[in-house]
Amino acid sequence: MGAPGFEGGRMLTRHLALRTVAVAGLASAAGLSLAPSASSSPTPDTAAESAVRALTSEPAGVADSAVPQDFSRRFGYQPTTTDGLLGDPTGDCSSPVPLPGEFVAACRQHDLGYDLLRYAGRSGRALPPEARRAVDDRLAIELPRSCSTRPGGLSRAHCLAWAEIAEGFVRINSARQGYDVPESETALSIAPAVGVGVAALAFGASRLTDRRGSTHGQVAR
Repeated sequence: MGAPGFEGGRMLTRHLALRTVAVAGLASAAGLSLAPSASSSPTPDTAAESAVRALTSEPAGVADSAVPQDFSRRFGYQPTTTDGLLGDPTGDCSSPVPLPGEFVAACRQHDLGYDLLRYAGRSGRALPPEARRAVDDRLAIELPRSCSTRPGGLSRAHCLAWAEIAEGFVRINSARQGYDVPESETALSIAPAVGVGVAALAFGASRLTDRRGSTHGQVAR
């Protein structure tokens, strides 16, 4: 039996193929090595480490209580909850192209996670690579989950394709930065990688549309 909202196993296979094309294309465009490097900090910030752990594995209320007391003063905002996820209330999905609106809460949570990593880094006690991986892993869970609110199978497939591309870029960027304290990116610096991802998405969308049109034509006959 195919996954709910998809045209059986063949659509799922195309979706997985699109993920492979998108992620491979992003890696090629960015010219990256995916081998992570170890953090140089021998004494991680325990408060930030606890906050990241709570943010990536506990409900929003528990995560909120784990945020360091001086975090808001140092970063200029108080974390708030959006769609059940704790995050940066002014955060967004940093991308030179529009992403699905369903991703906002997950991106805000991811932004908060990265700010917690920066909080530790600015104190000279950066967290180990596993902390950034955990923040990225949480995004990888929440992005496709947000697509479940879409009623149509084709619309949901497009949303999931965007989720795969966004996840792929984030993971490649983390690898490029050695899973260390996140560095800011500009639209210009990420444009080549995102461009390849958009091309992959467009190809996948056209294939899905062709499949849908062909199926409708067979029914009409």
